[in-house]
Formats: sequence, C-alpha cells, structure tokens
Amino acid sequence: MTLTNTKKFLAVSLALVFAMGMNNLAYAETVLLDDDFDLENGGIGILNYNGFTNWSVSDGTVDLIGNGFFDFLPGNGLYVDLDGSTNNSGIMTSDILELEACEYELQFDLAGNHRNSNTESVDVSVGALFSEQFSLNQNDPFTTYTRQISVDSNTSESIVFSGAGGDNIGLLLDNVKFTQLDCSAPVAGELLSINSSALVIGGLASSAVWMIPSVAGIAGAGIYLVKLRANRD
Repeated sequence: MTLTNTKKFLAVSLALVFAMGMNNLAYAETVLLDDDFDLENGGIGILNYNGFTNWSVSDGTVDLIGNGFFDFLPGNGLYVDLDGSTNNSGIMTSDILELEACEYELQFDLAGNHRNSNTESVDVSVGALFSEQFSLNQNDPFTTYTRQISVDSNTSESIVFSGAGGDNIGLLLDNVKFTQLDCSAPVAGELLSINSSALVIGGLASSAVWMIPSVAGIAGAGIYLVKLRANRD
C-alpha cells in the first residue's frame, strides 16, 4: 500500500470511528417546566392563591400552603392544596408549552389530604396527549409519579390538574416537571446514520486527509502509523 493510499485509508477509518462515537451520543434533554412552588408569594403560604408564575387557576380555587402555614407535610417547602377555601376545587392550568414531535416525561408529586379520612382525586392531563385520574388516601405521603408522553407532530398544549371535591380539603401537589427527552436532533446537532456517514465519507476520501488533525488523540497515533509505514516502504 502506497503512502497516499495509507493516508486515505486512515482518514476514512478515523472519520468512521468519529461518526460511530457521535452516533451513540446521548440525546439532548430539555426541561420545559420545573416548578416546586417554593418562590410563590414570596415563600409565604396563602389561601385561594391565583398568582402563580407558571399556572392559572379557574373554575374554583386552590390554596398555597406549607412553610409553616397549614403545613401538613413539613420539610417540603410550599405546595398546593387542590381544593381551596371556597368549597369549590380549582383547575390548575400551566402556561402553554410548545411541543415538537418528540418523547416527553411528565413528573409530579401527590399526597393525601392529611386532614380527614376522605379519598381525594385529581384528573391530570396534557391536552389530548395524556389523561389519567389519581386517587390517594388521607395519610398517603408525597409520592412521585412519572409518565411518558409521545408527541407525533408539533403542537401547543398545557398541563392541567383538575381537583375533585368541594369541601376545602383536597390532594396536595408539588414538584411538577415536564421534560423533552429523545428527539431527532442529538446534542451535537443533526447527524447521519452510521451507514449514510460511511457512504458520504467514502466519497470524500480523496480529500479527507485534512480531517486527521481534528481528531486529537487518535490523530497522533494515526500520523505515527503513517510515518512508520512510509519508513517501511
């Protein structure tokens, strides 16, 4: 094999190794909403609260409690009682989320009412993409629920927590998080599949020698092999 052909072969090999490594990179994750309610109302609990940063309340009320104010589960900062103090449980609706075709994860904490023996419920939904009812007993502690949601085409949706009941005692809500998971664009940007990369790189082999220095550690070893081959020839 001539020196020129050796360089071409090495360039293609290094490029393929690089492409394979990039192809296996973890996909980007983007947090679209992460709300623990702790900064609401200056960190102070209040009944019938509707000044949320990321949410609006309709068709009833919710209470912002905790931090020593009707704090049924101390140590959790502020959290939301989904049945406020007007005998009409509220509907919490998040700001609109712009969603592209992708996989998403919805995560939130729910606890029982911690006041009476009633079983409380809440309907959780993300437009037509997801809907589920959750029911907890009085003394159930904060429990994290995680659900995967698939979006097939670009859309705009909101997360909705719709409390049930009207006795001023509802489920407790905290730590709502909505994350965009695997999408078509990985961390390093759009990449070809390894098979497509091989075809493209093969076609560029004659001008690919310039790529060698860009692959730091492997490049050094590659240059050494080229020189060694040249000396043997």
